[in-house]
Amino acid sequence: MNGWAVEKIKLVGIDASLTSTGIAVNNGQGLLVSTENISSKKRGPERLIEIREEIRDMVVFADLVILEDYAYSRTNQAHQIGELGGVLRVMLFEMGKKVLLVSTNQLKKWGIECRTNDETDAAVLVYIGLAYMGNTDGLTAYQQEVIDALHRKSKVKKKAKKKK
Repeated sequence: MNGWAVEKIKLVGIDASLTSTGIAVNNGQGLLVSTENISSKKRGPERLIEIREEIRDMVVFADLVILEDYAYSRTNQAHQIGELGGVLRVMLFEMGKKVLLVSTNQLKKWGIECRTNDETDAAVLVYIGLAYMGNTDGLTAYQQEVIDALHRKSKVKKKAKKKK
């Protein structure tokens, strides 16, 4: 459980995209407080700044931010994927936020039986974060596999940091 009291965690799930970023905020008691879609008509750095600032306002009180990791399988979009993702990662690092990266495959494996959109994906990320922090009641076998993989990945990163 990593020393967290699950009922006190404020989680924010982010499905980042230059065209439509989904955000979901959880009060730490399993209830979604809000979901929202951020889009911008701006281009270039102005768009990155606008999205970053809206997300900054939503994560300021978060204990854990769950961010969908880069979709490496998307062809010809590496620069776009990295652009916003890098901006958000730097911002979250500078804010001292704990970040849990969830792969696209892990997100899909969670097993939502409906057509998803950015807000839905962000909400699923919040529930993955809750389970990661210890609220594992009622998980399916596939969902437990996702949580186990995230914990294994976390332990590997901690060991790598200790070696430095």
